[in-house]
Amino acid sequence: MIYTHIAYAQSECEGNIGCAYNKIMESIPHADDWVCFLDHDAMFTTDDWTPQLQHIINKNKDVGAFGARTNRVGYSWQLIGNIDIDNHDITYHRKIGNHLQSRYYDQLSTGATFEIPNSKTSKFSGRLINEPRFSGTLILVKKKTWSKIGGFKTTGFLEVDDDFRKRLSEHNIKFAIMDGVYVYHWYRADDPYKTSAPMLNRVRTQYTKFSQKNKFDLDKITLLR
Repeated sequence: MIYTHIAYAQSECEGNIGCAYNKIMESIPHADDWVCFLDHDAMFTTDDWTPQLQHIINKNKDVGAFGARTNRVGYSWQLIGNIDIDNHDITYHRKIGNHLQSRYYDQLSTGATFEIPNSKTSKFSGRLINEPRFSGTLILVKKKTWSKIGGFKTTGFLEVDDDFRKRLSEHNIKFAIMDGVYVYHWYRADDPYKTSAPMLNRVRTQYTKFSQKNKFDLDKITLLR
């Protein structure tokens, strides 16, 4: 069973989103159930994402948690290229979402990790960096996984997703990005995060150069690394 939630850190959690995630996870009845957390400013872009998530889970029983592709976060391995990240027309993003679902339905891609020192790459790891990174616009996690890693951190509001990624790594639990699941993310487009600006500017610059020579073409969308 997959339970989908948009979590909110109510007063009893004192503004801590990890606390809210934990309270939801505690309410899930079975260890083999999954929870799909979606940010309040994000949305799925296809009609049949639930059976797609279930298919991916069933096909990859050794993976304990997943993330998704999106339009605006600070980490390249969750982004796609040759799209206009400043376009917030939902019709535009639904076209992208349906295209990615059709082309990459159950394909998994790498997330940043450091669990394999001195190695260039592996099936579930991309560029090796000093700390794990992950933007939890969408977090798909098994209750058994949540229990094994000791839950989400319960101090502060920010970096809960980075800490979650670190806990997965410390417990040698596989993690992957679902290439065929595309989530539209508003991501404070009216007041952008300064920490994400360098990455988004690089994506924006790449698109500007691309669009000067090409019309928008779904077949020319790329998966960034």
